[in-house]
Amino acid sequence: METPELHMGSSPHSRAGVINPNETTPWLRHTRWPDLFRNRSLEVISTTAQQPDFVQGQDYLLGKWKESSVESSAEAEAQLRILLHGVDIMFNCVMATMARTSYTSRCWLNTYSRNDFWPHPFRAVLCLKRYISVWKRLICFVFRVLGFKERQRQQLYNFKLGLKEEKMMHYILFLASQLPSREQGHSRRQPVEDDVLSQASSDESDGETDFEEDASIGIDDSSQYQSEFLLPSRPWLELSEALFQLSMMFWTHQDPAGDMSSSVIIYYTAVMGIQRRSMSYYPAHNSTGGLAALMWVGRALFLEYALPLYSYTTLAYHWSSRDQYHSQPERLEAIRQRYLVRGCYTPFGELIELKAFAKSIVRLEGMPGNLSWAPDGRSFVVGNDKEVKLSDFCKTYHKAIALVEEQVEEMMLGLEPNFNVDVVRDDLNCRKAGWSFLQKPENKLSDAREMLINKLRTSQFRGKPFATASHWCPDTCLAYLNLGLDLNKSAFAALQISGGLPGRGSEVTSIRCVNTELTMRNVFFYGGRMIIVINYNKARASNNYSFYIVRYLPANLSLSLLKYLAMIRPTIDFLSTALKMPHYKCNEFLFQDPSGRQKHLSSAQASGILKYLTRDLVTPWTLFLYRQASLAISKRYISKLVEKRNYYYPTSADDPIRMFAAGAGHHPRMLLTAYAIDKALPSRLQPELLEMYYRLSTMWQDWNVQYYRDNCQAQDKEPCKSLNVTLHTWKRASSPESPERAPKRVKTALGGENTNDLSDGFLYNCQYQILICITCGSMVQPGTRPLYSHLNTIHQITGAACKTLIERFSQYELCRFSQLCIPNQKVAQIQGLPVYKGFRCNICPYTAGPSRFTTSSDKIRDHISSHKIGMTPMRAEELRKFESCYMQTFCSAKGRIRYFEIDPI
Repeated sequence: METPELHMGSSPHSRAGVINPNETTPWLRHTRWPDLFRNRSLEVISTTAQQPDFVQGQDYLLGKWKESSVESSAEAEAQLRILLHGVDIMFNCVMATMARTSYTSRCWLNTYSRNDFWPHPFRAVLCLKRYISVWKRLICFVFRVLGFKERQRQQLYNFKLGLKEEKMMHYILFLASQLPSREQGHSRRQPVEDDVLSQASSDESDGETDFEEDASIGIDDSSQYQSEFLLPSRPWLELSEALFQLSMMFWTHQDPAGDMSSSVIIYYTAVMGIQRRSMSYYPAHNSTGGLAALMWVGRALFLEYALPLYSYTTLAYHWSSRDQYHSQPERLEAIRQRYLVRGCYTPFGELIELKAFAKSIVRLEGMPGNLSWAPDGRSFVVGNDKEVKLSDFCKTYHKAIALVEEQVEEMMLGLEPNFNVDVVRDDLNCRKAGWSFLQKPENKLSDAREMLINKLRTSQFRGKPFATASHWCPDTCLAYLNLGLDLNKSAFAALQISGGLPGRGSEVTSIRCVNTELTMRNVFFYGGRMIIVINYNKARASNNYSFYIVRYLPANLSLSLLKYLAMIRPTIDFLSTALKMPHYKCNEFLFQDPSGRQKHLSSAQASGILKYLTRDLVTPWTLFLYRQASLAISKRYISKLVEKRNYYYPTSADDPIRMFAAGAGHHPRMLLTAYAIDKALPSRLQPELLEMYYRLSTMWQDWNVQYYRDNCQAQDKEPCKSLNVTLHTWKRASSPESPERAPKRVKTALGGENTNDLSDGFLYNCQYQILICITCGSMVQPGTRPLYSHLNTIHQITGAACKTLIERFSQYELCRFSQLCIPNQKVAQIQGLPVYKGFRCNICPYTAGPSRFTTSSDKIRDHISSHKIGMTPMRAEELRKFESCYMQTFCSAKGRIRYFEIDPI
């Protein structure tokens, strides 16, 4: 092989004239990645950094180089599996150290300025497995490269290891070779999800997953690591401590000339920058996540390096624990000033600058696009090939809610309790441990479970009894408990899809339905709806300020979940206790882990639930895909979500809050946050803000219902087919006007009977004297010209068929729209006209005008405000100032829609 001219010792930042500036981006010109890997196989380089397959005993193909295969031997892959388990042990020790480190010390660790304290502590992240997998892939990369001769390393990778690093790596391989019997037992302990997540996030997603989105929120798991971590046996302890020493050799690397391009870690950032799907380089936006992951790993390892919780006794030089230092803060500060501050000549200092430069490019260029709409606006593609159809979107919305209702009905065993969600009361400020709205006396729900538990003893489930004599039937009870798990999964999917704009996976999977000693619940009832209240901490991570996010569930789903919480969950607890099956027992979290290993769902399990629900779609959904899709639909179709995004800063001159504040001599925000605060609600979640979230949730639900009605139900009905068949018959008829040759329904109409008759897609209503087009769901204006225009333009009926229909309809006594008397009282449903679910104003009858009807929850609230009744629309709804109802309209043409209330069939 011919050796390229480039060598690792020269800085990629100092090479001039190798890259044409017109052929690259500012990001690639800065990083010099194309120069570093010029004339080398990106496939081989990127594959070398992947974790080993779980298929043992086979060589691992890295790629092709000059028509020959480059492989890693099966023995080397087996050793890598042992090393990765050692990395897991190393990070377990690191996390235990972090859990025992003070808040102030972790804040200083997270501060990259030399002297300015940053009050944001370094902590564990929700995407911890993915972050650790980044370091695992670096370990895989360097040990695979070690298997090649020095000349091959130069030709394939343009990479050079230091002599001390090589010596340490050979020692680690020696330690791993002493554990052959352990390899089989530990190689499969790493979950498959770890490798899948790491590859999906960095290699195969094309940047669709952002590390930093998860990194900004920490998890407080200190008690878990303090209680669970135990030092491993001597052989594994030796391996993990040796891996830690090698890791710190990489992080403490210093070059005499201050050139960090010779660092293994900086070289690895270039390897991470290769996009495996297209064998190109990631742009700046998609590189910041990987850099953030490396920086998190670096800080965690430096904390262990500075203040280890346990002594390192297996290394050549013993490493004292933190208790041996006279001043632990001084020890940490000495390490931080040398290796972790901005401007230092270390790999970490270089990472800080790389990430800062990448973010400056993102601010300059903006976020890259990841979505493309179809020309008809009925579907779009997210990423490369993830297609989302709006019709499937709305069908899934209804399917998810219907599935919950069906499963709740089955688990209720025929019981129909008289629950009314409108009268359920709650206290959003009660923090008593173990309390929820079920314990509120006026709700009368605390004893509701006894009805279902007593029903078990005398009932059957799927044809089998629950109990015989005085013994429970395990098979029947187990089937009931498993259905409870399925219902729990369905409830998660329905809540995520129907509760408005969806939250992040880490939020919606950890919803609590009862208070704990440390945390307040997230499930409440307010205004006749179940609401999910989440204290949104992502803002706090950047500006130390948090706020509430509220999602209102639809009324029918609220009722189903009320039955689930009040009756079904306690019954599941009762059965699991009776059968001694503790993994079925419910805890404070609304959504349980089906496997029973964790307290609540994980994000991966939540994505699996959505995938299963949407398995029949072109592209099954994940949490990420659904969140992207729902926001895309909102931006395009729900243009008017909320007129005032922040009710604490009203700007309109005619705003009542502004007027009241002026009269009291206050700023509007002072009036909203310091005076007349409703003590039944949190101070940062007053009725004005709840009203905004209520509108947001209901508009999302209304759009799903309306789009489903307009685009999904109409496709299923296909009313035009019968019309076409009958028209074909009319063309053969010699005298269609004769009673003998006319269709049977028309013959009855010609006889003058006072009934509603269907005539080939049209319906005559003799009570209102209107002709209804079934296909259009609207009356047709009488007269030759309007009838001809309707048949010819809308239905493309021409010639003799059109003439025949016009002559036939001319025999009916028809009333024009302007002469119609719109009902002002509730009437029976009119056949042929579509039924709409909307809202009726109950204040209008007490004024001069008729009742106001609308299908929009937003418009009815705006209308209520116009009555100036001195209360918020939400309060007006509680007092029945407006109500939901079923409506119809004679004409659906623009400007002629006049709704009236009906009693649906």
